[in-house]
Parts: sequence; C-alpha cells; structure tokens
Amino acid sequence: MALGVWSEPDPHELENVRFLAGYRRHWLFDPGLLDGLRACELEGRSLGEAFRLLPDRPRPLVKSAVLHLLWSGHVTTGLDRPLSPGHVLRRAA
Repeated sequence: MALGVWSEPDPHELENVRFLAGYRRHWLFDPGLLDGLRACELEGRSLGEAFRLLPDRPRPLVKSAVLHLLWSGHVTTGLDRPLSPGHVLRRAA
C-alpha cells in the first residue's frame, strides 16, 4: 500500500495561481493582440519587457494579454515567489 504525504501548497505559488486565474477567460482578450504577442519572441524576456512589446497598443491591455498567455500555458515562469516585472518568461514545454 502506497502512502502519500499531503501538505499545504507553497504560499507564493498559490497566490500567483489565484492572481493569474483572473486572466483565464480567453473571450475577454483581443485575438489580434494575442496573435501579436505570440508572434514576438517571449523566451528569455522579463515580464516587464513583455508588457512593453507592443507600444502601439494600450499598455494595460498588453499587460493583461501577457498574463493571459502565462495563465494559458503559452509561456511559463517560476511561481515560487511573488510575480514581479523581473520574472523571466520561458517557452512552454
């Protein structure tokens, strides 16, 4: 019989997942904006850099779209500390 050990999730990871869940509703995002971000090289960019990638678009919309791409798994980053503009994005596996 296998025994499992249950523990509380990492508090930072849980906080980040709860925050990102606010960006889960794909129908709220402009498909053209999402396509524009997907066409950019996000690998290795910080969140702060990604938020400024499309200067011709309103920054709050770009920021929300980047966070949606993070929630939806298009890109990943470490969630073991509070999200900040310095978090580096990685291509999803």
